[in-house]
Amino acid sequence: MNSDMMDAKRQIDPMEFACRFLKTRGAALELRGDVTNILLPKDVAQSLMVEEFITVGADHGASDGSDTRKIYPLQFQTPLLDRIASTAGATPPFLQANLKFAYIKTQGFDRLIKEQFELHKSKIKVIKTGETKTRYLLLTCRFRAQSDELKEGLLDICFNLDTGAVISNMAEAISLVQKEYPAISPRGCTKKEIEKIHELVSRYGPEMIEHKLSFFVESMNRRFKRDAASLDEYYAALEKEMAASLARGGISDRLILERKEKIAMVPDELTAKKKDLLNKYSITINFRPVAALALTSPCVTVFIKLMSGRKKSNITMTYNPVTKKMDPMVCRSCGMSTYVLGCCPNMHVNCLSCIEQGGQCGRTICCPGASFLLRSIY
Repeated sequence: MNSDMMDAKRQIDPMEFACRFLKTRGAALELRGDVTNILLPKDVAQSLMVEEFITVGADHGASDGSDTRKIYPLQFQTPLLDRIASTAGATPPFLQANLKFAYIKTQGFDRLIKEQFELHKSKIKVIKTGETKTRYLLLTCRFRAQSDELKEGLLDICFNLDTGAVISNMAEAISLVQKEYPAISPRGCTKKEIEKIHELVSRYGPEMIEHKLSFFVESMNRRFKRDAASLDEYYAALEKEMAASLARGGISDRLILERKEKIAMVPDELTAKKKDLLNKYSITINFRPVAALALTSPCVTVFIKLMSGRKKSNITMTYNPVTKKMDPMVCRSCGMSTYVLGCCPNMHVNCLSCIEQGGQCGRTICCPGASFLLRSIY
């Protein structure tokens, strides 16, 4: 064992770590001299494979003054501590922070909107602005792409929890912003927010991973084409050689018939080999969240009048002080974040793709009563 690992172990108190973890899982703790009595929730006790009421100690020699109660030692490489560490690592860490800015833009939003947004048969007019707060979530996911080779990596997805807009360039800029971490434990996300997170990750995750894996996919495709071409050459040469052998003299009719049957089987065998090759280079992707950072940030809400022909409606846009740009709008029909805007017949914001398809309210999530299939890729 190297000196770095020894130093790390000296800095970590296994007893303190275990007790802090069990408190977060709803356990009640009572310190009694060298040992601690712990009352565990039933599900936690089952996951750790212990009784609901246990006594733990920092070493094997700890005592609670009684010879009847079993004391679980909490030291490095003891079974209970190993199970606690595994359980703690199974849940993605969740952290909250408040963003702080010395200055936030207060004007010039009409110009910024015209630079960022493309309007389809509509116009906008900035009515007023107001400083407020909004919530962002930076979700870090680990992906594992398995083919003939293995590719692993991390993917950051950042979106506005209040609007559902995905902010593609925000993750890199967050590291440069001053943060204040609350002393109290984070409250986590509500069930509705978690469902929204699943929806957004399911919607955007595959495309973002595909972009991350573009070189890996190109490599697998290139190798598949190379090996497929080699198979074509091999079986073409084999078929040619077998056909040429039929022209030789002294071959019996039976042998000629057998060789013709084998020649006829060459295309099917080539197809089967290519199918095996395709399975070899196909890519299977595993994708799961490993950490989440919830951010409360000051922002500027820009109140806008949207005009299309003689119709008008009021909408709001969000100025993001992290990216120093406007957050994208969310299409009311397909739910995608977009900087290309138009209106459906009921003056709901739609992306260009949905407008070109007719912009019909109610066909997905545009209007009340529409249905939407929630799909999770976890």
